[in-house]
Amino acid sequence: MVILDPRGIITKGGKDVILRHATYAQSLSKNVSSDRLYLVIFSSGRDRNSVYSDNNLSIERISKSTFNSIIFAKKAASLAKSKNLNVKLLVAGDPWESFWSAYFFNMFCSKKVPIQIQLHGDIANPAWKSINLQNKIRFNLAKFSMNKANGIRAVSNSQALKVAKIFKIKRAQISVIPVPINHLRLTSSVSSKKPKTLGLIGRIHNDRGIYNFIKLVKSLSIVRADFNVVIAGSGPDESRFLEEIKDLLPKSKIRFLGHLPEKELKKVWREVGVLVSTAPAESYGRVMREALVAGVPVWATKSSGVEDLISKAGKDAVKILDLEKSNYELSKEYDQLLKSKVSQSIRKQFIKDNSTYAHLLAKSWVNLINKQK
Repeated sequence: MVILDPRGIITKGGKDVILRHATYAQSLSKNVSSDRLYLVIFSSGRDRNSVYSDNNLSIERISKSTFNSIIFAKKAASLAKSKNLNVKLLVAGDPWESFWSAYFFNMFCSKKVPIQIQLHGDIANPAWKSINLQNKIRFNLAKFSMNKANGIRAVSNSQALKVAKIFKIKRAQISVIPVPINHLRLTSSVSSKKPKTLGLIGRIHNDRGIYNFIKLVKSLSIVRADFNVVIAGSGPDESRFLEEIKDLLPKSKIRFLGHLPEKELKKVWREVGVLVSTAPAESYGRVMREALVAGVPVWATKSSGVEDLISKAGKDAVKILDLEKSNYELSKEYDQLLKSKVSQSIRKQFIKDNSTYAHLLAKSWVNLINKQK
């Protein structure tokens, strides 16, 4: 089976993302009892060469990163023919460039290979569509592609329900399979006294609502001075964002760590009292889950991913961040979160569930293949 990645999201994701796909490939081989299934990823990037190869997985860059689905599909189809690949399933990482690459791949190969869309973004959330013009265009494109796919993978129940409703898709066509998290480990002990620290972890980009974090820091700083901030991440708005934080807090109260690989990130949790997530639309929230497993409560703006987390972890461990509240109300909620505890049972359940996700995704692929026989 083939995953098409015209924008090079997988290869740009680095070692952690490649490791995750290697786990998918291994699970795929275990899910098949007769004919062996091998996972091939046609990706993009500056260099046109093999990125990774083992007994179950091959990742190759076949072009430069592109939004042109027709050109990418033509190259992928040509390479598949030259390698004599018997493609059983096409997997598209999004309902846009990747899906249309799969759609045109079928046309160039003159065959009807089933297509599964991997849906990660919270695209059925009105807040996602209103982030920028690009999202609005993509939302409208998704109306066509979602109904042409043979299967859709969502990452949360809330996301799946909204997608089914907004895009008029049968709920039975959607498989809910969260994204496995590498290095998800239970902290042996969690201190009952949390550091008075706000943590912001992830891409520093306006689309992630980072300036709402600034608003929160400003609101809290008006009524109290007993908290610090820890920031881990990088992005195009990094310089401006850091300058605005420095205007609100003394340098001694700001710890900026830059981008950290997942393995290093787990060391940061002992410094964070409350994780803040200000993304206007979040379908899953991998970092939020990592925080909860580490015993760190979450303060997040409303989204499908946050609603799903609250249903699992409870309103004490995960609170909705509402910046319309007064400075004193926000300060009170911050204190409540610092006192809250993420139960051991919830943390263990997240880890247990996480261990099954690769198997479930591989099983969904096999089921789609079997339906076409």
